[in-house]
Amino acid sequence: MHMKIGLNVAAAALAVAFAATPAVALEQVTLQLNWFPLADHSPFYLARERGYFEEEGIELEIVRGQGSGDAAIKIDQKQAEFGISDTPTVLTAMSKGADLLIVGMVYDKAANNLFFRKDAGIETPADLVGKKIAAPPGDSHRFLWPSFAEINGIDVDAVTLVNVKPEGKQAIVASDQVAGAFDLYTNYPVWQKVLGEDQVGNMLFADFGVALYGHSYIIHKDLAKEKPDLVKGFLRATYRGWADTYNEREAAIDAIAGEVDGIDKATYLANLDLVLDLVITENSREYGLGWITEERMAGTLELTEKGGTLNVKLDPAAVFTNEFNSKVPAPE
Repeated sequence: MHMKIGLNVAAAALAVAFAATPAVALEQVTLQLNWFPLADHSPFYLARERGYFEEEGIELEIVRGQGSGDAAIKIDQKQAEFGISDTPTVLTAMSKGADLLIVGMVYDKAANNLFFRKDAGIETPADLVGKKIAAPPGDSHRFLWPSFAEINGIDVDAVTLVNVKPEGKQAIVASDQVAGAFDLYTNYPVWQKVLGEDQVGNMLFADFGVALYGHSYIIHKDLAKEKPDLVKGFLRATYRGWADTYNEREAAIDAIAGEVDGIDKATYLANLDLVLDLVITENSREYGLGWITEERMAGTLELTEKGGTLNVKLDPAAVFTNEFNSKVPAPE
């Protein structure tokens, strides 16, 4: 009897000790988005909802952005640990002294694109001459536009770029203040909703000689040295989110809609279908989600250089690393 009581007391004491032991603190980590939350950001919300970041010891805060250029600046200034930015924009920032490193790819195929009204008289790049095109000041298309113009034989100054807020692109085109606006191809459903389903024309840069890497995940170089395990964990949780999103698209949109007001689920779901075509490619199925090849990066760098936005020549092998990629398999 005395032994049984003693064991019970010991067990109770042990339970109290475990209960008093503080849980391992999660590391506060900020993700700087390129724009306001869109369908291509939904995998983060799904991964966070399912505890993938928590499993990696991360408490993730997601912050809206003001363009790829703005995201690159904030990562360089260490205002956030991770950022999303268009690859040519990142390369341009690097050439101007930014201590950035590309650690994973979002879009294996770039979605850079021009939207316009079908009655705007635009069929080829040459038709843009003399027209006004809207683009936010920090928009990645501004960095890529010189390359597009050069490749297609257009005088870059023959087209007037008009400043607009990110959320005002469709409205300024609809009101006939400009002929078109630069925006990612994946936003096609949004344009259809504003201009009319049969009234949207588009020009995908990749169809006119500009085939390159699109959005990428970036960090400050110091983070790679100081917290390599954090980078690995972030990417592993992120790409698990992408894999789940591919097979559970409605769940991903529900996850972002549960945290962000004003989400049109039908539009975001249609957008996500287009996004996944750019993310899940033959390359990602061969090497794993987010994998970067030096050959494609060299081509992206060459196109960016042609645009005249680089201050110095960059080594393709030095601007990125696959060191932190956990090779999450691309879903079939």
